[in-house]
Amino acid sequence: MAVDSGQMAVHSWEKYLVLGLDPGKDKTGFAFVDSEGGLILSGIFPSCERESFFAEIEMHERGLSSWITEGSAELLPENLSGHVKAVFVGDGTTSREFAGFVRERVSGWECEVMTADERKTTLEARGLYWRLHRPGFWACLLPEGMRVPGRVLDDLAAWAVALRGLKKYRDIRRNKL
Repeated sequence: MAVDSGQMAVHSWEKYLVLGLDPGKDKTGFAFVDSEGGLILSGIFPSCERESFFAEIEMHERGLSSWITEGSAELLPENLSGHVKAVFVGDGTTSREFAGFVRERVSGWECEVMTADERKTTLEARGLYWRLHRPGFWACLLPEGMRVPGRVLDDLAAWAVALRGLKKYRDIRRNKL
């Protein structure tokens, strides 16, 4: 089953994947996004388990499933680390140290690690949530800003980071041509 971003249905990763990360002191949101910006898989892991998270990606074990909030690990390619062409880390409070860890950890992946603007991604995540989970009739009567999602949205903030990073990545690639 593909995750519908409201603009496009996610059903392929043939071109490449990007990984968006929204690091926090206690928890980190992640989102695997296809080259068109569609969400394939997202979730939240405890920040202290970041080494385990990257080990799961490299082994492509189903261990990611304990952290998944949207999508399915079955939608990911077998050689997951080989398909990730860029990792975008939100540039918030803990980003400098986290981005350094990521650069070191993925050094053998043949991918770029960049920071992306994280400002207002929590608000953007709310909009993404309501695109994925259409509100019921009565909730539709409320303005979107007054609706409260039924869960934390760090993974969707990571999707927002990935979308911003993807735009940056495309601009950089376009300028290199």
